[in-house]
Amino acid sequence: MKKKLSTRRTFVKKTTIGAAGVALTTSGMSSVFAGVFQDSEKLALLGGIPVRPKGSTLEANWPIYDESDIQMYLDAYKSNWSEHSLDPEEFGQQFQKKYAELMGVNYCVITNAGTNSLEAAQRALDIGPGDEVITQTNTYVATAQSTFNLFALPVLVDSDPETFMINPDLIEEHITPNTKAILPVHIGGAAADMDKIMAIAKKHNLAVIEDVCQAHMGEWRNKKLGTIGDLGCFSFQQFKSLAAGEGGAVIGDDENLMTRIGGYVNNGRDPQQMGRTFPGTNFRPSAFQAANALSQVRRLEDQSTLRDENASHLEKLLSEIKGVRPTKKYAGQTRRAYYSYQLIYEKEHFKGLPKAKFREAMNAEGIDFGKGIDSNLHTDPFVETYLNLRSIKKVYSKERLEKYRNEIHCPVNEHIGKETGLSLGQRVFLGTKKDMEDIVTAIVKIQKNASKLL
Repeated sequence: MKKKLSTRRTFVKKTTIGAAGVALTTSGMSSVFAGVFQDSEKLALLGGIPVRPKGSTLEANWPIYDESDIQMYLDAYKSNWSEHSLDPEEFGQQFQKKYAELMGVNYCVITNAGTNSLEAAQRALDIGPGDEVITQTNTYVATAQSTFNLFALPVLVDSDPETFMINPDLIEEHITPNTKAILPVHIGGAAADMDKIMAIAKKHNLAVIEDVCQAHMGEWRNKKLGTIGDLGCFSFQQFKSLAAGEGGAVIGDDENLMTRIGGYVNNGRDPQQMGRTFPGTNFRPSAFQAANALSQVRRLEDQSTLRDENASHLEKLLSEIKGVRPTKKYAGQTRRAYYSYQLIYEKEHFKGLPKAKFREAMNAEGIDFGKGIDSNLHTDPFVETYLNLRSIKKVYSKERLEKYRNEIHCPVNEHIGKETGLSLGQRVFLGTKKDMEDIVTAIVKIQKNASKLL
């Protein structure tokens, strides 16, 4: 039987909040935390005792492995190391079958990196010079690089301030006759608004490639993320919920597209062994990567369930206070995934304390909050690096490149990064309910003492 979530009474009794009687109702918090905050509860940043003991961490050790994982890796050593023959006994072939079943699709193609899964998906759709792909500024650089590397333009769209996802209401204004696809990113593990995105794609006859590199096991209307659009792309890099060190995959149900991807990844070899030829390169994983992925996937559901339980407990506790709250989710999101769990900081509930100072104070208490966004790609110098390539200048006119520069303004995402965004890594949610309680204990402690940090 699963252990029940702690009640609010238990939380007040067992945590620093309860012991100190912190969080006055007049501070905008629930009466469940009412009491008088003791002077002895000095902020760690000002020399007090931290909520989390020094040297401790909220994050579970990662990656997680045991002797069976090591044995799988040793088995890879005894194999041919390089996998390209399409033998069903190869680790990559085994993984493809298992992952397709887990995702609920007919096809999966494993790659050596999530970046290359994105490129292979766009190659299968014949995206190339002169084309445009609509994506978002709040994503890892690889999303845009995979498009730029095809001599196409990644059109970077601003974020929704409440979800941190691509703002679907801004997509249509960026569509041109050269637009070939929409590439939404389920950033952090939450879901983009796939209902609106799919409706826009259908209206304009555009393909949809889901970047699911941070959203393993997330769901939209009870279907796995990555199965809503035409193709779904995953990363198994070291810090992802499914970690193989490096690696990636593309999933889908369209036989033609997935066959083209299988051929492209494996130097043009026909994945169905029917003698056909395809454009190709070598995006194959080694036997070691594939073995790691195959070994790790067996614990993915259990880990995801634990993250769900801890996130639910944290959300329940946060609902009792003001000032830090989870980002909103779209109605179609039936399960969250985890890479970076996003929250919204409201400094008006902390006497105007800037987010940077709040994060510093939380870190001193032993809780390390991230900045809430992955990136502001539109301000990243890599954009100019690409726009100044001789090859890009041969494809696009000076006027088109200047127009591109002038179009990519994303003030909302910049505001999230500077003022409102917070995040916690997926490893935090592999801990305990007590860990979740410590997070809220530290938040309330800082809130009550915010004036001392101004």
